[in-house]
Amino acid sequence: MACLNSTNLIYLQTYNPREPQKIKINSSVGSQIKTGENLDFFYIQFSDKESFRIFPVTDIVPEDILNKIRNGDAFLVLDNALEYFTDTVESIYRNIILRYDVPAEQVIFQSAVPTMIETVERVAEKYGAPQLKLDYFNCFEATGIDTIHTNKNIIGITKTKKWPKKFLCLNRRWRSHRPLMMLMLYERNLLDKGHISFGKSDRGDNWRNSFRELRYIYKDNKFINDLIERNNDIVNLPDLYLDTTDLVTNRAQYESSIVKYYKETYFSVVNETTYHEGIPFFSEKIFKVMAIGHPFILSTVANSLPLLRDLGYKTFHPFIDETYDTIQDDGLRMTAIVDEIEKLCSLDKIQTLEFIASVRPILEHNYNVLVAKKNKWNISRKVNY
Repeated sequence: MACLNSTNLIYLQTYNPREPQKIKINSSVGSQIKTGENLDFFYIQFSDKESFRIFPVTDIVPEDILNKIRNGDAFLVLDNALEYFTDTVESIYRNIILRYDVPAEQVIFQSAVPTMIETVERVAEKYGAPQLKLDYFNCFEATGIDTIHTNKNIIGITKTKKWPKKFLCLNRRWRSHRPLMMLMLYERNLLDKGHISFGKSDRGDNWRNSFRELRYIYKDNKFINDLIERNNDIVNLPDLYLDTTDLVTNRAQYESSIVKYYKETYFSVVNETTYHEGIPFFSEKIFKVMAIGHPFILSTVANSLPLLRDLGYKTFHPFIDETYDTIQDDGLRMTAIVDEIEKLCSLDKIQTLEFIASVRPILEHNYNVLVAKKNKWNISRKVNY
């Protein structure tokens, strides 16, 4: 029982449908966690909903193996755990299950979205078909595991008693919630309190486009629109860089050049991938912070902290007021997040030492959870079948 294409793993990269790529990969978390289970499977990693429209599954899976899948003698494993997209489920039903008569029960969809089962249930009902099998796991935990394996005793960085800055906030793409946070920090004169990376990464990263997007998202929100008007001189803010001026390259892997900025701050503001999308998703951003041993405020979709705790990690209430995570309104939640940033920035030296002493058991717990994972394939996982 094994991966039937272990020597020919494929990644379908179709973010740009005009330039689709079929990439051969050497390994993946998704295939490794299935290897050794009592099943034969054909493994495909893919990028988004366009992948199986552009690349028909019959052109990827040999006919004899596809027949084994149809006959219930093997599974088709489809890995999209690098992304938070939920529209991939409908694409799988339309372009594989229904189009090529592949039994839904023989399809294992791998996702890093904790609530993806809700989408599977809805789409299966829509098409009057059985539910595909859902394998939830967070491959980005491997980033935290690798960080710990690369650096011994890194948990000790919070023992320092000098902090030139208060917090660390790493950003790359200008996802809509990140400019919103920068606006609020700018208005409260908090930008100078943190080590912050916020510069151009993609084409279209500029304040004019961000203002337009935020005004659309918050078209009925006078507070956010007034915030933009009061602070439109933020357009003159220079690009903010830390260890690198390259904010185009994905920084998913650990880089030792960033440790300096963790040592010079006593908490992190983690601007996760999703926020306004309403889809919970934990990327490498949160697991690197836990591996390095930093308290954090998490800027993402509401009610995400309980999902993180479901993976075995602890968060920081009451030492950090985490009621911000319960606020459904996106604008009010960001305001509460920045309120908490401001509160932690106002701590004097004695209060800071007391804060670090209070959260240290939590930091050690999270570090030890990652250490206990003997290899990067031994990650948090939940199978819905």
